[in-house]
Amino acid sequence: MKKKNLFLLAAIFALSLVGSCSDDEPEVFGYIDFEEVPLTDGIWNGSDGSGKFVSGIGTFENSYTQAWDSWMGYGCSSKTDTRTAGLENQYSVIAGTGAGGSKQFAIAFDNEATFTFSSPQNIRSVMVANSTYAYLSMLNGSNFNKKFAADDWFKVTFTGYLNGTEGQHVDYYPADFRDGKSLLSKEWVKVDLSVLGSVDKVSISFDSSDKGQWGMNNPAYICLDNIEYVKQTGK
Repeated sequence: MKKKNLFLLAAIFALSLVGSCSDDEPEVFGYIDFEEVPLTDGIWNGSDGSGKFVSGIGTFENSYTQAWDSWMGYGCSSKTDTRTAGLENQYSVIAGTGAGGSKQFAIAFDNEATFTFSSPQNIRSVMVANSTYAYLSMLNGSNFNKKFAADDWFKVTFTGYLNGTEGQHVDYYPADFRDGKSLLSKEWVKVDLSVLGSVDKVSISFDSSDKGQWGMNNPAYICLDNIEYVKQTGK
């Protein structure tokens, strides 16, 4: 009788484990890849006056000034010129393609570039690359910034928000010459953003060792692609 009771208890325990496992659904990931954003001559820079573009579940904010044909915030591009230096090539990515060989990607320019969600999301990661303009300016120097050397650095900070409250942040260095390093990234790099937690807005800011009277001297650009987030069950 004792053995039968032990077998019965073991069977009940095993069934309880199966039941508990079946309740834990595996995480499903979604991606914002910018491939569906309409481009004109390979770019979207806000000249349509909409103040934003949408890709997947994300809304990417933009400020465009018609008088100067200038923009801030987010643009979208398929430009891949890796050789031409200067502002005229501000829409190209130094990696030569979008992340994973895709055609389109986003470009963030200037501090406080933001993207938002209509409901809170858990972001896992984002692919990041230098723009050609920023890369060549740091590699060779320009009329506005120095050639990067020992102890120089360029930093991009991702900050999460929920219901208007600032949360965690993640720093990434597309260029880092501190402590004997000589990093000037020419590839797409996956940046882990999971520490941001549940957010409905993410902002980007820039900082650098090369500063002057008006702030940072090197171009404040970074390219983004394949923003990965955890899909909500049933949505």
